[in-house]
Amino acid sequence: MTLCKLTENNIDALAGRKICCVEKSLSYLEELCQKFDILDQISCIVETNRRNLGKFSFHGKEIDILYISYLIKIDFQETAVLITSDYTEEVYDKIGEVLAADMPDAVIYYFANKETEYEEYYRKKYADVPLENMIVFRSGPHASSYVKGMDFGDNARALFEYALQVGLNHTYELVWLVKNPEEFRQYDLVENVKFVSYDWSVSEEQAQRDAYYRALCLAKYIFFTDAYGFARNCRKDQIRIQLWHGCGFKTRVNFVRCEKRYEYTTVISDLYADIHADIYGLRKDQVLVTGYAKQDWLFHPEKEDFIRLKIPEARKYIFWLPTFRSTERKLAQLNEYVLESETGLPVVNTRKQLEVLNSLLAKKDIVLIVKLHPFQDRNEVYCEGCTNIHLVENEDLVEQDIPINRLLGQADALISDYSSGAVDFMLLDRPIAFMLEDVEEYEKSRGFVFENIREWLPGKEVFTFEDVCAFAEEVADDEDTTKDKRQRLRKRMHKYLDDKSCQRILEAFHIIPESK
Repeated sequence: MTLCKLTENNIDALAGRKICCVEKSLSYLEELCQKFDILDQISCIVETNRRNLGKFSFHGKEIDILYISYLIKIDFQETAVLITSDYTEEVYDKIGEVLAADMPDAVIYYFANKETEYEEYYRKKYADVPLENMIVFRSGPHASSYVKGMDFGDNARALFEYALQVGLNHTYELVWLVKNPEEFRQYDLVENVKFVSYDWSVSEEQAQRDAYYRALCLAKYIFFTDAYGFARNCRKDQIRIQLWHGCGFKTRVNFVRCEKRYEYTTVISDLYADIHADIYGLRKDQVLVTGYAKQDWLFHPEKEDFIRLKIPEARKYIFWLPTFRSTERKLAQLNEYVLESETGLPVVNTRKQLEVLNSLLAKKDIVLIVKLHPFQDRNEVYCEGCTNIHLVENEDLVEQDIPINRLLGQADALISDYSSGAVDFMLLDRPIAFMLEDVEEYEKSRGFVFENIREWLPGKEVFTFEDVCAFAEEVADDEDTTKDKRQRLRKRMHKYLDDKSCQRILEAFHIIPESK
């Protein structure tokens, strides 16, 4: 079996044959058909992910998406197999596993899109150039899901700030891949710190491409939160570390094995090491128990943040991180179902209930801070006239440059759903309540990493509006009815209970010396 790049010089080999694409990618198909005009020849797409099977329409053509085992039925004289994926080598290996030794003479083609073409050029250029003392950082989802602020945040940002704090930029060049580098001019005068646009990977300007691929090809370490496809073709001597964004309760959708997609990932305990090795398809030695970098922020809140966000003064503060329900962006991977509510909030469904809750909070001198999900449509949430309920949007945090975990460090209590934010907050050993009105539906649709999920929730269970009010009363009266359960679970879910996760991560890779 031979892997061959599809080019203008060999496209004639596909003339008169059907084409079976491997891996569905709309962007790849768009570029492929624009360059070679072969849409009519595409007979099907085969996938390794059963969730994607079915049909889909592409420029008016209905295309079947079949499981990869379909390849054994193909007549290679009549049909050409064409890889349309960022992960060419990985997909090629999977094809080999399916075909085994049955097709030793088969030619498997792959299409290189514009970004892949550029990267192949630069990888070849830098193949024998020694790696430099350079660390690349990136955060947020894939570029197509860009939301302002998410490209400079989370665990990657926390680790970067710690690196500056300990003076790592005196020995390493620290390079951030972001959407718009001009938004980070405050770092222009900081030694050895650069911001480069990830859009420069396909820039028409050579200087921009040179800057991007120099960092990608010559960095010794690449730390990222979430998106990792940009680092798919790294050299064997480069180390890629998936910092991820949290250890929570939800299971992962659209499972893909990541064993070959990065070298290491960080988690917060041995319990989650086993969970993440399983759901992300990793070897146990790839999962490092260090704690999450952004958890360090919890221990260092800044009172000035409340002033900048115009949060009213109060005796107590309860933070609420509501379930993400719907979005004007309609991102399918997050839009699990739409909440029908006058307020746009779970459990507190009517405006009358909102008024009652606000009166209770005012009476008890509590401010409820509702932090909306970055993808949440603000127009769907109603809190007008509520003196003691304060909405904080992603845009507010971005504008004021405030990480959410630093803000959470000032919370006296937390109301959450099934997100990792509640697991982070456990470190502060303060009361937590969980909105469970949709627990059965959620378990059937997305699911959880734990069986008997309610046994693993370190806080008060909230099903009704009355439960919300009861929790507020408990916080006001300094009652902590679930303290024993929380502390018991905290010992299992967290290995470390301190603010030294960033230090442990850098020590794990010998970037800084281990402390004694």
